[in-house]
Amino acid sequence: MPNQPERFRDTSLPIIERVKDLLSRLTIEEKIHLLSTHQLPVERLGIGEWYVGQEVARGYVSREKTEPSTVFPQPIGLASTFDPNLMEQLGEIAGEEARYYHRKDPKGHLMLWGPTVDPERDPRWGRTEEGYGEDPFLIGEMTTAYTQGMAGDHPTYRRVIPTLKHFCANNNEKERNSCSSNVTPRTLREYYYRAFEASIVRGGTDSMMTAYNELNGVPACMNPDLKTLVKKQWGLEFIVTDGADFSQNVLAHHSHATHAEALAACLKNGNDVMTDEADMVAAAARDALDRGLLTEADIDRAVGNSLSGRFRLGEFDGDSCPYNTEPAETDTLLHRAVNRCAAMEQMCLFHNRGILPLQLQPDARVAVIGPLGNENYRDWYTGVSSYAVPILEGLRQQLGAENVLFDDGYSVVALQSVETGKYCTVSADGTLRAAAEQIGERETFLLHDWDFGSMNLRACCNGKYVTENGTYQAVSDTPYEWFIREWLKPEPYGDAMRFGSWHDCPMDIALQPDGTLRAVSHGKPTPDRLFRLVPVEDGVTRAAALAKQADVVILCLGNHPMQVARECYDRPDLELPAHQKNLLRAVQAANPNTVLTVVSSYPYALGEAMELLPAILYTTHAGPELGNAVADTLLGKNNPAARCPITWYRSAQIMEYDIISAERTYLYDTVEPLFPFGHGLSYSSFVYRDFTAEEKPEGMLFRLTVENTSQRDGDEVVQLYYRALHPRVKRPLRQLCGFQRVPVPANTAVPVTIFVPWYALEYYDVTQEKMLVEQGEYRFSAGASSADIRQELECTVSGEVIPPRNLSHSICIKNYDSKHGIEITLRFSYRKNDWYGCTNDWGGSFTFADADFAGYTKAELWAAAPCSQAGVAIYAGEQQLGSVEILPSRSMDDFQLYTIPLKPYTGQADLRLEITGMASVYRIQLG
Repeated sequence: MPNQPERFRDTSLPIIERVKDLLSRLTIEEKIHLLSTHQLPVERLGIGEWYVGQEVARGYVSREKTEPSTVFPQPIGLASTFDPNLMEQLGEIAGEEARYYHRKDPKGHLMLWGPTVDPERDPRWGRTEEGYGEDPFLIGEMTTAYTQGMAGDHPTYRRVIPTLKHFCANNNEKERNSCSSNVTPRTLREYYYRAFEASIVRGGTDSMMTAYNELNGVPACMNPDLKTLVKKQWGLEFIVTDGADFSQNVLAHHSHATHAEALAACLKNGNDVMTDEADMVAAAARDALDRGLLTEADIDRAVGNSLSGRFRLGEFDGDSCPYNTEPAETDTLLHRAVNRCAAMEQMCLFHNRGILPLQLQPDARVAVIGPLGNENYRDWYTGVSSYAVPILEGLRQQLGAENVLFDDGYSVVALQSVETGKYCTVSADGTLRAAAEQIGERETFLLHDWDFGSMNLRACCNGKYVTENGTYQAVSDTPYEWFIREWLKPEPYGDAMRFGSWHDCPMDIALQPDGTLRAVSHGKPTPDRLFRLVPVEDGVTRAAALAKQADVVILCLGNHPMQVARECYDRPDLELPAHQKNLLRAVQAANPNTVLTVVSSYPYALGEAMELLPAILYTTHAGPELGNAVADTLLGKNNPAARCPITWYRSAQIMEYDIISAERTYLYDTVEPLFPFGHGLSYSSFVYRDFTAEEKPEGMLFRLTVENTSQRDGDEVVQLYYRALHPRVKRPLRQLCGFQRVPVPANTAVPVTIFVPWYALEYYDVTQEKMLVEQGEYRFSAGASSADIRQELECTVSGEVIPPRNLSHSICIKNYDSKHGIEITLRFSYRKNDWYGCTNDWGGSFTFADADFAGYTKAELWAAAPCSQAGVAIYAGEQQLGSVEILPSRSMDDFQLYTIPLKPYTGQADLRLEITGMASVYRIQLG
C-alpha cells in the first residue's frame, strides 16, 4: 500500500475518492489523533499539524495586538441592517483576512467558528450580541449571505469553512453545560432548526458546532438529528462539539459512565470532532475500540468528514486551489470603508419627536454625557482593531473639540477600611494599601457600577482599573479577560459593605496586616472585610451641571460587554443600571434637549426614557467606526434605516424554550412590546401602495410601490409577513417571509419586488413528520415593522391538504398535538435513541388531533411505569375505547408492548391517551 501512488494528492479525483485513499494509508492510531480539534501531523505522508476552530463572529478574531483585523459591529447589529448584500461583503473580508493569517501560520485559521445562529427567544441571554435576532427566516437569510461571502463561490474549494453555532436551543448561560431545553418537535423544526438549515442548504456552510445544553434530556452533541437530518437531509459535511463539551457528557450531563461510551454516542449520531484535550479524546477512542463500542469504520467516517474539509480548503493542492493564491490582506482601506458602511447601516432610530437630525447653529455647544460616551468597548468574540473611534471623538472631529463638552457621569469615591479607618491609596507600583489618613488624588477612584455584582474602581491618579493580581492593584487598562479580575461584588452591611472577589466560588476581599487587600475564603463580615465607599464627588450632579451649559445633550448609556451579561452569565432583568437611570433623570431635568444614544449588546426596558426624552438612537458596540457612525447619524449625514431583529420587551422569562405553548417571541406574543420586531424609524417618510401577489412554481411573487414623500433620500426596509388563516394547528400570528432594503430617492416612487420561496411558508406537520406548505387561505402584510403594516391582501396558497392521522401507522408519542398536566414534555431513551413522552406522579394526557378511526379493535402501546403501576385509557374524542394497567418497570424507558382491546369506533376524532400515575409512553398503533 505505501508504494502505491498517493491518489489523495491527485486533484483530478473527486474529494470523496481522495479522502478514501488517504484514510486507507492512515494507521488506526493516526486516525485517532484526528478526532479532536488539535489534529496531529502525519509526517510520513507529508500531512501537517492542524487546528480546527478560529472565531469569526465579528470578522476574523485574534486577541493578539500583532494580528489586527477588521472588527465588524456586533452580529445583533449586523442583523438590524436587513442587508444580505452587505453581509456577503463582510463575509468576504472575514475570509480574506483569515487566509492572510493562515499564510503566516498554516496550521489552521481556516475552519472558522461562526456565525452564531441560535434564535434569541429571550433578550436576557448573556450572548445576545452574538446572534442575529429572534426570527429564523431573518437569521437564515443574513447568515446565508455571510457564510457565502466567507466560503467563496468555487464549486469545489472553500476560502474558509464557516461553522454555525450552537445547535441548538442554546439560549441561557446559567447551568448551560447540564440544563435541558425542553421543546416539541414542531418548535425544534420550525424555529430552532430552521435558523440553521438555510445556510447549510443554500449558503456556504460545511460545518456546525453543537451546543452545551441537552435537548429534552439528550446532550446536543449526540442528538440523533445530527445524523438523520442535518447530514443526511441537509447535506452538512462535518460537526464539532463546543469547547470542552465532549468531556461534560460524563462530568456534567452524566449521560454516560465513561468517555468511551460518550464518544461512541457522539460519533454514531453524527458528531465528528471533539473540542477537548487531544490526549483525552484519543484515550477514549482506544477504550471504545477495545470494548467494541466503536469500529474502525466509525472512526473512518468521522475522520473522513473533517478531512473532507481540509481538502476543500486546498491544504494538499497548492496552486490548484484558487484561494491558496488569491490576494489576501487585512485592515485595508477598502475593508474600513465597508465596515464604516456596516456601522452606519446598523444605526437604529427608535424614537424621534423631531429633534433629529440635529440642526445646530455654528456656535452651538453639544455635551456628550455618560459612561459610553468616550469608550469603544470590545466583547469577548472581537478581534483587535488598529484604531477605535468613540462617540466623543466622532462628534469632535465634525463639530470641533471646543464645541463638544464631556462628562462620563461617574462618581468619585474613596475606599475606607472599617477596621483601621484608613483610606486605600495607590502606591507607585499600583498596589492598593489602606494607609492614608486623608483623601488626596491617589486615594480617589471613579466608581463604575453596572449592577448585579459588577462594580469596578478606576484610579484617578493613573487611569488604571483595580484588579486582583495576588494583591489588589490599580494596573489594568480595561476589564478584558475570560475572568474579569476587576470585579468587585458589593454586599451592603449598614453604612459599609463587604466585597466579593471575581471568583465564582465565594471569596471576600479582606485587609491584610501589611495594609494590602487580598481575596480570602468567604467568611463572616468581620471589620477586616468591611469597607466604606466614601463620596468625594457626585457624578450625576456634575453631569447635570454640564448639561445646563449645552444646547443639546447626547446621553450615552448602555452596557459594558465584558460585564453583567456575556458568555457564562445571563442578565437578571432588562433594566438599565441604577446609576444610569439616575443620570438619565437628572440630565433630562437639566436639559430637555437630550438625545439618548444607547450603546448596547442587548435590549433594555426604556419605557421611562421614551416618556422623558425626545429621541432614542440605538447602536450595538459597532467596532472601530462606532463614533463616526453615531456622529454621522445624529448630524443627518447618515439617514438611519436599521430595524430591530429582536423584540424590545418590558419583561421576559429566560428558561421557556417552547415558544408556541408559552406564546413567546413576536411570532406568538400578544402583549404589546416597547419596540416590536422590525421597528426602526427614518428621517424620511414612506408610503406603500399597489400591493399584489402572484403564485409561481417556486413560491409567491409580491409587487408593490414604495414612495419617499420627504425631501431626504433614504433607505426603506420593506418587510413581508404572513399568517395562515385556518391552519390545522396553532401557527404564528405573523411571521417574516421576505424583506428588502430599498434605497428610495426623495420625492420618488420605486417598484419593489419580493419573492417568497415556498420554504419560507412551511411548518412542521407532526402527522407526517415533515416540513410542508399547508394549502389554504393566507394573509400577507407589507410594512415597516411587524406592527406597522401598510398594505395587506388575502389569497389562497397552493400546498398540501393535511390528511387525518393514519392510526394504522405507528405513531411516536413525541409527535403529539397537545398535552395536559404533564410536567416534562419529552425525555430521551438511549436504548431507542429517540424521545418519548412521560408524566409525573399526577398523570396527564397526550392528544393527537384529527385522527381517522376505522373501526379498530386493538391498540399496541409501548409503555413503561418506572415508579409503580400506572394506567392508560384510550379515547376517541370523549368516548373511551379501552384501557390498560402498565406494570412496574425497571427504568423510565424499559418499554413493554401492551395490546389493548378497543371498542370499535368509526369516524374522525382526536385520539387521547389519558394517563394516571407516572408512565412513559413511546409509540402507539391501532389495528
